[in-house]
Amino acid sequence: MNNKSQKRLPFVFLCTGMSLDGKISGSQGVDTKITVDDDRNFLYDHRVICDAIMVGGNTLIQDDPGLTVKSQKREEQRQALNKTKEPMKVAIVSDVCDMKARGDFMNKGDGKKVIFTTERSSSENINELKQNAEVFVYGKQRVDLRKSLEKLYSMRVESVMVEGGGALIFSLLEEDLVDEINLKIGDLIIGGENAPTLCDGKGFISNGAKQVELIDLKQKNNHLILKYRVKKTR
Repeated sequence: MNNKSQKRLPFVFLCTGMSLDGKISGSQGVDTKITVDDDRNFLYDHRVICDAIMVGGNTLIQDDPGLTVKSQKREEQRQALNKTKEPMKVAIVSDVCDMKARGDFMNKGDGKKVIFTTERSSSENINELKQNAEVFVYGKQRVDLRKSLEKLYSMRVESVMVEGGGALIFSLLEEDLVDEINLKIGDLIIGGENAPTLCDGKGFISNGAKQVELIDLKQKNNHLILKYRVKKTR
């Protein structure tokens, strides 16, 4: 794992699962199994090796994830790697008005909380969140992702695991900020034209599609695990 110290940016890797037809949840945004005997060990095990976990505003507001490693064994594995017991929790939220100040993201586990937002957020909402998190205003309408990553690196974050959602993943890919993709592909078909996918947002035009290089493939009983290196264009 590179740390890109010369660029003052952390190593950024995606870790997510999707159904055989590319959906990461159902059409109503409800958490949905992607394999017959789905478990989250693929996701939780990757939380061991990162310094921070990043999620976007839609994921945060809809799911309110706790983003913990889920077991004492994983906490001990992190400490053996000279990391904090729990990874830092990072949220990218354009407007924090709908965030739960007392929810799982803010209160579960011992991980430090960092929120990057924009001038769309009210001072009242920001001040409430600052009681339990560090909050940075980077941008007028959209969060400046590169500046956010630079800030994380200055906070000694050398690796960031991105769990979603699709809009955040698209924006990171669009700005050439993703180094690696770790992907679990299940054996279920979810369907739904409005169901979230791995990469949403406005999408890339055909001749500007993001290129990746397959560097590892593991076949399990009912799913595939793939690792890709993202080819940079800048």
